[in-house]
Amino acid sequence: MALKFLIAMIIFIYSSCLSAKHSGDFYRFYALNSKPAGFQEEGETKGYYVDILKLIAQRLAVDDAKVAVVPYPRIINELLHNEQGVVISCLFPNKKFDGLVHQPVAVASFQTAVVSLAQNPFTWDNLEGKRVASLRGASKVYGQRLYDAAELGQVTMLSASNYPQALKLLKIGRIDGFAGNLGLISNLAQEMDIKLAQPAHLSTTQSYITISIAPNTANAEQILQDIALNVKQLLERGEIQDIVESYLPKAIQER
Repeated sequence: MALKFLIAMIIFIYSSCLSAKHSGDFYRFYALNSKPAGFQEEGETKGYYVDILKLIAQRLAVDDAKVAVVPYPRIINELLHNEQGVVISCLFPNKKFDGLVHQPVAVASFQTAVVSLAQNPFTWDNLEGKRVASLRGASKVYGQRLYDAAELGQVTMLSASNYPQALKLLKIGRIDGFAGNLGLISNLAQEMDIKLAQPAHLSTTQSYITISIAPNTANAEQILQDIALNVKQLLERGEIQDIVESYLPKAIQER
């Protein structure tokens, strides 16, 4: 009887430790604050990255998970300077990550491009002297062709905090083009009644589950493997693609 009680206590303590780790304090989720990736509507947090991260939280048994919708620079800072627990997001690869941030599984593919106004089109033949914005900290993310043009001094790269701000700058003529996720930009441009020229395509870029595990975290390798396995299973069942297409139909993504 005493042995059974001892075993039960060990199981209870072990389960309690797991539950403490599977909490909103240990796992923190961040989505890009650009509609339809992440946004607030009538007091509810929505978006395809928000829904993907909520689904992953469910699979990890994080009961009190909340997805914070924040600017791109904030997400990068949280990933690179994580001192406690696990930070999870969905992002394009970034050279700043190196070995500090893990991106084990791609969750979706998006066309990236430079967009411009219909009356002032940006093309790869007329880029000389143009001012092109990208999200702050993401100038090297969207495609080598644009980065090379910036390095050669053909275009001037500027920063925007989020997609709506960049489109407003484009609309009033402060910039000549904006580089980013084409599906996301097209969706927002429609809502903002902005007529865009044909996009100057960059590349098809994969967005990855993006994970930062704080130093000295127990079982860090196992945590990483568990997250990757759960994401792979969600992909195999088509649940992640269903989420993306519910916000960004393929017709918009591939425009």
